[in-house]
Amino acid sequence: MNSAILLLVDAVSESRDSWKSFLQNQSYQVFTAEDGESALQECAQLQPDLVLLHDGLPDLGCFDLCRRMKGNPLNQHIPIVLIKPSPEPEDAVRGRDAGAADFWGTCESLGEALSRVQSLLRLKKYIDEQAKSVVLSLARSIEAKSPLTNGHSDRIVDYAVHLGKSLELPEADLQDLRIACLLHDVGKVAVPDEILLKPGPLTVEEMKIVRQHPAVGVSICAPLKSLRRILPGIRHHHERMDGSGYPDGLRGEEIPLMARILQIADIYDALVTDRPYRDALSSENALETLSREAAYGWLDASLVWKFSRICREGEYFPVRGRTMLASYYA
Repeated sequence: MNSAILLLVDAVSESRDSWKSFLQNQSYQVFTAEDGESALQECAQLQPDLVLLHDGLPDLGCFDLCRRMKGNPLNQHIPIVLIKPSPEPEDAVRGRDAGAADFWGTCESLGEALSRVQSLLRLKKYIDEQAKSVVLSLARSIEAKSPLTNGHSDRIVDYAVHLGKSLELPEADLQDLRIACLLHDVGKVAVPDEILLKPGPLTVEEMKIVRQHPAVGVSICAPLKSLRRILPGIRHHHERMDGSGYPDGLRGEEIPLMARILQIADIYDALVTDRPYRDALSSENALETLSREAAYGWLDASLVWKFSRICREGEYFPVRGRTMLASYYA
């Protein structure tokens, strides 16, 4: 089935059922809503690739509904087509002002409509990929602010993928894990440099600011469909198995596997790399630290054991610094 999701908002059109059947026959996933409130709920839940919004709803005009849909930041990249069979001369302008991607009168045929749908979906995919590239560049720019953290995400990709392969994760999950590693700290764009690059311990207030970065990272990535599968990794890579982590205090297997893998790779690289507030640990000492933290109930003990075995039996991960432990949970 085509991965594209279409939301057809139509209460009165005689062609509604034929539109739905036709689009489903083209292998699109088609969902329907018959009034404005249900359309808002469906759009928020489904995050469709395209909304086809017919005029004539019982509770909301198409322009007002389009404006309300676009008022949700998660919907900013969703193209909305307004369809009004008997448009007024000024309706196209009103549609653009409401945030619509296109305004249709009556299509000559379903084939013409399909061609328009395909063009909009291609455009959305292109825009989404360009935005994804910008987010990846933003994440790299944050790391590049300090020579000591530059390359951190590339290294944890290596660590995490080796661990993921040992768990026999499918390639699609490994690819999601790679992207999650690259973007896990993108939310630190909201952390002031004087905190991000501080050479000493953080104050309680500074730590509160830093601990907002997983949620900020999710807000940056959530509007992009190509990044939605990695959101759990971004949001939860600072949770702890005993529930003492942040931002949601998840416990045990409530923490997504992607986040548990990413966390171990993240901490290991922090320990074996020089940081402004400390020198690096040796690989063996870093693994011992991971094991202690698993014993405390902070990390997934089975994953720490697998990761330690990978490190000790292979020569994948060379030590990158010298020695001493401090807080690495920022």
